[in-house]
Amino acid sequence: MYFSATYGQTGSATGTELWETDGTEAGTKIVADINPGAPSSSPTNLYTFGNKLYFTAALPVNGVSSSGVLMSYDSVEGLKTVSTTAKFATTFLTSNNKLYFKATNSTMSPNTQRLYTLDDSLQPVMVDDNVTVMFLGNVGQQIIANGQYKTATNPTWYQLFSLNGNTLDLLKTINSAATAYPQNFYYSPALGKSFFSANGGNGPELWMSDGTADGTVQVKDINTTTATAGSSAINFTEYNGKVYFTASDGATSGSELWVTDGTEQGTKMVKDIVPGSTSSFPDKLTVFKNKLYFLLNNTGNVRQLWETDGTEEGTKVLSTLPAAFGLAVYNDNLYASARVDAADQIGVELYKVNLPTETLAVTTASSSKLSIYPNPSNGEIKISNVNAGSFELFDTTGRVIKAGKFDNSKINLNSKAGNYILKITSDDKKVNASTKVIVK
Repeated sequence: MYFSATYGQTGSATGTELWETDGTEAGTKIVADINPGAPSSSPTNLYTFGNKLYFTAALPVNGVSSSGVLMSYDSVEGLKTVSTTAKFATTFLTSNNKLYFKATNSTMSPNTQRLYTLDDSLQPVMVDDNVTVMFLGNVGQQIIANGQYKTATNPTWYQLFSLNGNTLDLLKTINSAATAYPQNFYYSPALGKSFFSANGGNGPELWMSDGTADGTVQVKDINTTTATAGSSAINFTEYNGKVYFTASDGATSGSELWVTDGTEQGTKMVKDIVPGSTSSFPDKLTVFKNKLYFLLNNTGNVRQLWETDGTEEGTKVLSTLPAAFGLAVYNDNLYASARVDAADQIGVELYKVNLPTETLAVTTASSSKLSIYPNPSNGEIKISNVNAGSFELFDTTGRVIKAGKFDNSKINLNSKAGNYILKITSDDKKVNASTKVIVK
């Protein structure tokens, strides 16, 4: 798994560079200091195609710092600069075994945003110079785009386009009076449609397309508080044959978790997590095993990790975190970019989320059942409400570092100083809970 990170006790030994991990501490290492020293290359838009990793980065070009350079990496050929002219590549897509992306043609003045692909020598080639492209999506192998003809009377009134061979053609004028600006494209294999947000005249709402003009329709006008309010549907992810996303009805709730089966009747809010008009802003929706996980901001702007099985009752909080920025699945494990303790000196790092019994090792509900003291401790702790049972001690990467039985309501952890997660199961099985512990 590849990601961007900053290394160094002061955060300045190297800047933000490309890293990799195999899920172990020893296998987590920097790939290359692309922009040497303290400056950052800030790799973004990482995408794998043909056994290579493609991304954009900042690095010196002829002695001058240049941002948005298209680069590639693989373990055989190493790091390569792909292009310094097709810059700021985004929305990478694979169609018919070819890589497509939107990039800025830096040789033009003013710079133009166009659709690109890679030729047989893996060099960027502009596909169609007649259409300005803002975002890309797909319906199966068909490429669709937010675009507009550069010679259009209103060149910024972006509509829905489709790629036919090497030509981008207008697929549908969603809004004839203004820009429709279709975006956040997400293709659902289960439903055979691409879902996106577009302004058909009533604000940005939920739309879908099967790749045809007639099959491109608004799914539901979710926010009807005003004629042009819009629900701003975003963060689409398929789970159990339906598409989950974030939207606001503008009346009874803020931006919350929604689901659609592609019909107006089947498009509804899963749960009003922060009741009323305040938003929880669910994001980073990630399917792992049989649940959908996501991050959100709860009351008081508290960052939390949640899971859902698609029902209101099964949508619940797993952990409260000082900071959390991303979720990823790799080698049958769920990972989070987060900070687990506001008092630690670690900061935001990559963590493996421990789900030993289909729940996080730390949950607000579970930890409330335990009364552990002292905490912090020197390693010897007492449990006021459990006399005997078993325990597991996890480090912050999710590894079990100690396990055993205890009695007389006392555990001696015999662990070095640090932050840990302690799971307790009483012999009578009435308590099965976890909490954070600190060893001084």
